[in-house]
Amino acid sequence: MSRNILFSNDAFLRFFKDLQVVAGKNVFIEIAVLSEAVSAAAESGAMAAVECTHTNARFELSPLLHSEQRPALLQCVVSPLTAMTLVPSGEGAATPAALLVNEGYRRILDHFPHNVWLCTVKGELFWTNRASNLFTYGKAEVHDADNTRYITKIHPEDLTSAGAALAQAMSRGHMEHPHRYRLRDHSGVYHWFQFSMAPVFDAQGMPIYWVGTSINIQAVHEAELVAAAHIEQLRQRSAAHEGRALESQRVLAQQHKMELVSHLAGGVAHDLNNLLHVMGINIELMRVQMQPEAVLPYLRILEGCLKKAGRLSTQLAGFSGRMPQNAAALEPQALVSDIQDLLAKAVGAEVRLTVELEHGLQAVFVDKAYLENALINLAINARDAMDGRGTMLLHVGMRSRPGPAGVAADYVMFEVEDSGTGIAADLRERVFDPFFTTKSSDKGSGLGLTMVKTFVENSNGHVSIESTPGVGTRVALYLPVSRVPVETVAEDTPRQQQGAGRILLVEDDDSVREAMNSILNQLGYDTIPSFSSDHAVTLLQSGMRPDLIISDIRMPGRLTVLDLIAVVEAQIGTPIIFATGYSADVVIKEGLVNDRYPVLFKPFSAADISVRIQTALGQHPQIGNGGAVTTDATPPLG
Repeated sequence: MSRNILFSNDAFLRFFKDLQVVAGKNVFIEIAVLSEAVSAAAESGAMAAVECTHTNARFELSPLLHSEQRPALLQCVVSPLTAMTLVPSGEGAATPAALLVNEGYRRILDHFPHNVWLCTVKGELFWTNRASNLFTYGKAEVHDADNTRYITKIHPEDLTSAGAALAQAMSRGHMEHPHRYRLRDHSGVYHWFQFSMAPVFDAQGMPIYWVGTSINIQAVHEAELVAAAHIEQLRQRSAAHEGRALESQRVLAQQHKMELVSHLAGGVAHDLNNLLHVMGINIELMRVQMQPEAVLPYLRILEGCLKKAGRLSTQLAGFSGRMPQNAAALEPQALVSDIQDLLAKAVGAEVRLTVELEHGLQAVFVDKAYLENALINLAINARDAMDGRGTMLLHVGMRSRPGPAGVAADYVMFEVEDSGTGIAADLRERVFDPFFTTKSSDKGSGLGLTMVKTFVENSNGHVSIESTPGVGTRVALYLPVSRVPVETVAEDTPRQQQGAGRILLVEDDDSVREAMNSILNQLGYDTIPSFSSDHAVTLLQSGMRPDLIISDIRMPGRLTVLDLIAVVEAQIGTPIIFATGYSADVVIKEGLVNDRYPVLFKPFSAADISVRIQTALGQHPQIGNGGAVTTDATPPLG
């Protein structure tokens, strides 16, 4: 039979509960005399009575229903043998003081704010305190003789691990760490608990039962979930910050690399301009001194090569960070007409090039050389994307886009479209990064599109790119509409004119100084060579009074051109013309942006310097055919 208590009054449950906690075992099963009395009453159908000294109580067991077909139901009446409060078995008779201690101890356990339970050394739960009963069953007193009801209260997913933790503790004789599990309350809601347990020993040091506590940690569990979510959020933020930091490092490294290349490009452009300047001056000297007509065609070829090399040098200086200083109002139709043949040669014979010009095109305000170079760059990229075969469209039209202030403005759009392989979405935003290229190492350096973007943005324009893998790519340059009218450039050029006067020539490059000395002598001027600002300042402070000073901008030495200017303005007021192989951004960095002194950018012709000298000396330069003076090599400053 199950020996479950099916019904009892509160007095019986309280007394029975005390019996079990004092005895430290399930009295109906584990106390032999009482277990035998239960079996005798059930089998005989007659009342059985037993006085159990272990529990200091008398049990009267009377069968209510008994037959061969049905299990017996027993009525149990229990009463204490004496007025003495029970004490644990084996401890002898209790003194009045001990009785009070035991009674208070049981009252503390029963009203402890956490769940307290007792189990046998076999793991059978036989006693739970009031707090546990109220939480689990909703009533203060509960008896489960079979020790199975509590199993249904543990979450099915936690039952195995909780049983294993209990068995492991009993096997080791102690519990190393508390164990977490979910327990269902009397309303059916699961709560997270944490239980720990320890053995209770008899006088011989043998465990007689185990006492355990279960603490409700639902609030702790929820706080942990919130903390875990917060930690995950912080981890994601940290990962994002780390990603941004890595991206910043990449950009910084790229900028550093660009700085190095920029300095290299600027230095190369400066040296190239000096060489071109020397070559140009010598060609002009040869033209004057050599009259045979058979030589003149070769000189013209050399002059054409010099102009092309000068254009390349200008573009190289532009890559070094120079702002487009030769911007002017240009007709898009005329510009496309001039460059169309060059574009066709750039893409090759197997690419079908189509040009579309919309009606109503307005003038664009840009540096012509830079724009031509940008379009050629885009054409070459299109050719490579199509592997030299396909179709390319150059479309020019008017578009309205938000300007720098967010207000819509009119732009001239130059769009290059190809039928190539296209660009993957994850690479599209990187195509303008310096040194990034999707081409093989023998076909691209990753600088072409960077130069295009730099030129367009320095021209107050925008660049956009659209691409579909397997379909093709469209790159559009949006350049601002010109606010000034297109000027008609005179075909006439300034002529060399003889002059007179003493010129202090300040130039650190020996070949440039010698070439400039030769051309100035040919123009009729006496030159006083100087190789640095330090030397020139010493000459002026020592009493030298030239009619004009022609000086390079950057030279070795302690003093700079600003020191030279200060001495000149303070003492003699001699006019100065600056000549440089650097780009306009260097002129700006040196502080020469107030238009007080003209600046010539190498290479320039003898006619250019002749006109500048006569203007600086207050003379009136003559222009061939009465045209206006224009010097493309001299950008406006300020």
